[in-house]
Amino acid sequence: MEEELKKAMDSVVSKNAGVRYVDIRMEKGYATAIELRDDTLREMSYGIDEGMGVRVLYKNSWGFSSSNDITKPRIKDTFEDALDTGRALSLSKSNKDAEAVKIADAVPINDYFKLKPKINPDDVGIEEKKHMVKEAYKAAKKHSPYIKTISTLYLDGYEEQIYANYDGSYIVMEMPAVFMRVRVVARKGDVLQEGTEGIGAVAGFEVIEEENPEVVGIKAADKAVRLLDAELPPAGELPVIMDPKLTGVFMHEALGHAAEADHVLYGESILKGKIGEAIAYEGLTVADDPTIENSHGYYRYDDEGARSKRTEMIKDGILVSYLHTRETAGRLEAMPTANARAADYSEVPLVRMSNTVIEEGDWNFEDMREDIRFGIYAKGMRGGQVDTVRGEFQFSAEEAFLIEKGALTKRLKNVSLSGRTLDVLKNIDAVGNDKKRGSIGFCGKDGQEVPVSEYAPHVRVKKILVGGASS
Repeated sequence: MEEELKKAMDSVVSKNAGVRYVDIRMEKGYATAIELRDDTLREMSYGIDEGMGVRVLYKNSWGFSSSNDITKPRIKDTFEDALDTGRALSLSKSNKDAEAVKIADAVPINDYFKLKPKINPDDVGIEEKKHMVKEAYKAAKKHSPYIKTISTLYLDGYEEQIYANYDGSYIVMEMPAVFMRVRVVARKGDVLQEGTEGIGAVAGFEVIEEENPEVVGIKAADKAVRLLDAELPPAGELPVIMDPKLTGVFMHEALGHAAEADHVLYGESILKGKIGEAIAYEGLTVADDPTIENSHGYYRYDDEGARSKRTEMIKDGILVSYLHTRETAGRLEAMPTANARAADYSEVPLVRMSNTVIEEGDWNFEDMREDIRFGIYAKGMRGGQVDTVRGEFQFSAEEAFLIEKGALTKRLKNVSLSGRTLDVLKNIDAVGNDKKRGSIGFCGKDGQEVPVSEYAPHVRVKKILVGGASS
């Protein structure tokens, strides 16, 4: 296959003077999906999908083409289709006036990498997986009579991927992945509350067994039930302690997306032009790290064939780097950070995060609370939105507590937090010494979703605008 791909790329480049770069991703994936809503099986499937995605840079225009036919004739045709697209785009007025595309240099890589799981998901029968999902449902259902709705989703996959480019890289990878999420809705009178728990990693089925799906179901159910009698929060600017889950997702959403260099290039980020500036509490260090093994955001190579590495975005409060593809790095005269990711072969790689990591500080949780006479302890995130252009956010915590004279008192629900990202980063005044794995999920951008996770400690912010809504 390596020789065939090299010939196909040579043919495109040698016969077309305007071609500056070409690459190809070939993928074959095996996937299982099981979805149980209450006691009804909504989906149980096993499928195989294969295909390729080809990029051709013609002058300053990218052409992209994909196909689920990976036969030798179709490989050649797909390169030609991508070339035709790039050539057509180069003739448009908007592309003629666009800034020149620059691709950062990279050392060619030849490698075969196989992540060997302890238990290959393919070696576990579909009936055993279905039984596991039902046991998680039963555990959640039995937890309380207030439980009304339970949704359980299980996914696994095994992917074989080949990446090659005209620079001389040829990489073969084989990796498994698993994911499970339980979402529970509890009801008491007219009050509805939700609890969600998930597990997952780029690893084998052992991750599911170690975490125990029944415990995941019980945790989700318990969270929903205990919120039924919680009170609404006070409103106004208050000191807030964020737990590791909320800290991780906040940094992912409010900081991480703003640090994606395509947003910076297009003028869609508040971080544009701020490299080298102190934008946060001096004790804050935030990194993107896809090298963490057994994590949900792990990968060995990104979708441009760059070896994964840890990239610090904020170091001791100073913005030190954006996240890059080879193109954004070239155009901003920076080093690539191996953050080019695509949902699958049919999509174009974009600048994407992986595992967002907030490094530990010196504070313990009790000392953080001691200084607060009246404030909020917010845990987890239920949802929200971020405007990277204006640097504004609005999040809803999963659950919270009132802090009074350093003590956790009333349980709170429907707590919303809003403000400006740069203000919050500056208003952090304590970082905990208790880093934990936070949320596990999928991050969306331009219609694509990729697996991500977070690792963070508790973080205290001097003031955030707090609000609440009725159930």
